[in-house]
Amino acid sequence: MTWPLEDHTRAKHEILRRYLRAWFPILALGGFPRMVFIDGFAGPGIYDDGSDGSPLIALKAFLDQSAPILAECHFHFIEKEEARADRLRECMASLFAARPRPHNLHVRVHSGEGFEQVYATALRDHPRNAPVFALVDPFGWNGIPMTAMRDLMNRASGEVLVNFMFEEINRFLTHRDQPDNFDALFGCADWRKVAALPPAQRKAGIRDLYAAQLVSMAGARFVRHFEMRNGRERTDYYLFFATKNQKGLKKMKEAMWSVDQRGGMAFSDATDPGQQVLFDGSDLSQLEGILARRFSGAAADVDEIERFVVEETAFRETHYKGILKGMEARVPAAIQVEACREGRRRGTYPAGTRVRFA
Repeated sequence: MTWPLEDHTRAKHEILRRYLRAWFPILALGGFPRMVFIDGFAGPGIYDDGSDGSPLIALKAFLDQSAPILAECHFHFIEKEEARADRLRECMASLFAARPRPHNLHVRVHSGEGFEQVYATALRDHPRNAPVFALVDPFGWNGIPMTAMRDLMNRASGEVLVNFMFEEINRFLTHRDQPDNFDALFGCADWRKVAALPPAQRKAGIRDLYAAQLVSMAGARFVRHFEMRNGRERTDYYLFFATKNQKGLKKMKEAMWSVDQRGGMAFSDATDPGQQVLFDGSDLSQLEGILARRFSGAAADVDEIERFVVEETAFRETHYKGILKGMEARVPAAIQVEACREGRRRGTYPAGTRVRFA
């Protein structure tokens, strides 16, 4: 009923934990009276070594807030297998025996049916302006249809974190019994063209098609995908994060850059061709080249530079000012400050600063 906790799952859980710790208070401060968390493939709630599964991680992210969340928070845990669902209920009963459940925390375990049969019912229970965060972490490649992603994203603040099982998808892409399933997964028939590509091109083709569909069909504004490679340098899976909110994108990047990558696994941002960025701090120098190419010979306000870094690169808003400082200090300087506040110190770039790139 339970199984070992593998390194790649541990990293996934750390990302989820860090993100939800930020998600709850941000939405609470935003004045939302209700928020919804959906775990589409919840599992038994515990691993062989006693580590928490994703349902308990999500609940503890809510319970561990330094300032209590006053909004009504609804957790939906979907687990098709009854035995796993029963074990999950036991885990939650133990949690709430040790830590009384707040009156505004509502928890439901949906068992006996799969994600596709349950998620729409769960969404109907909540108003359209209620923020929804959905974790889609299936067993095997058969995730959820793109139409479901569209339903989840079609909210005032809908976000999804998807474990996209690349190895399994790639293996079954040409299987004669699977066309209908892949039509649903991608929300189109274009995967057939990808299946005909040489192996060296197929990986990027599968990944990029799914990302494009999250934007064009599901309605996401921002999509980034993160590659998990094992010690043999093979891609185990991609994590796709889709959101309409720049602040959500910032917080997900913060979570990604904070993951401890020891243990033979490696996360990298693989959204942009030619920008394979490891989240270990070793690739910050790449950002200088990215900025130099994007703004070559042009002037830009720091707000525009920050928007570009956050929305169009793997890097965080905390990274670019250090890069600008190094570019300004170089001889000859790679940037010139054209406008700034009175009294600006060299190497600082407060709001209103405008720089010109060589």
